[in-house]
Amino acid sequence: MATVKIDEEQVLYACMQDFRSRFISQSNEETDIKEIKELYKESLKDLMDAWAKKYRDEELMVERVLQFRNEIAIQNKRIQEKQDDILREIAQLKGNEKRSAEINDHIQELRKEVNQKRELAVANRKANKDKLKELHKSASLFKDRLKLEIRKLQGDRLQFVFRCINPKDMDEPYACIVYFNEEGEYQLTGCDPPLECIAEYQKKVQETKNFSALLANLRKSFAALCTQVK
Repeated sequence: MATVKIDEEQVLYACMQDFRSRFISQSNEETDIKEIKELYKESLKDLMDAWAKKYRDEELMVERVLQFRNEIAIQNKRIQEKQDDILREIAQLKGNEKRSAEINDHIQELRKEVNQKRELAVANRKANKDKLKELHKSASLFKDRLKLEIRKLQGDRLQFVFRCINPKDMDEPYACIVYFNEEGEYQLTGCDPPLECIAEYQKKVQETKNFSALLANLRKSFAALCTQVK
C-alpha cells in the first residue's frame, strides 16, 4: 500500500508540474483566463482518470486477494479432511491388523484343540478295539457253556447272542450289543427282547469292569423274561 501511495503522489506531482509548465508557457504567450481554466480542467480530468484507474486496480487487487484467501481456506479444509480420512484409515487398518492377529491366534488354538481331540479319539479307538478283542476272548470261554454266539458288527460293536434259554425252542436267540464310547466306557444297546434293567447293568459294568458278570446277568434276565412270558 505504501508503494501505491508513492505512485499516486508521483502521478499527482507529474500532473501538477505539467499543468504548471503549460500554464507558464501559455501565460508567456498571453493566454486568456478561459483557456487556462480549460487547461486546468483537462489536467484535472487526466489526474482524476489516473486516480480512478488506480482505484479500480486496487479494487481488483483486493478482490483477487480475497479470492486467493478463500481458495486457500478451501484447500486447507480439503487438506484437513484428507488428513482426517487418512488418520481414520490408518486407525482402521491397525484395528483390522489387531483383529486379524486375534483371529489367527484363535484359529491356532482351535487347530491345537482339534488335533488334541483327534489324537485322543484315535487313541481311544485303538484302546476300544483292544478292549473288544479282550471281550471276544473272554466271551469265547463262555461260548460252549452258555451257548453264546459272538457277532462282530460295524462300528466296532459286538453282538452277544444267547441260546438254550427257552425250553420250548432251544435255538431261540436272545441278543444284546456291547461297544465302547469315545471315553472308553461300556455301552449296552439293541437288547432283543428288551430288558428294563439294561441301564442298571450298563452302570454296574462301567463301575466294576466285570464283563463276565455282565454276561451272566444278561443270561439270567433273558431267562427270567422267558419265564414271565410263559
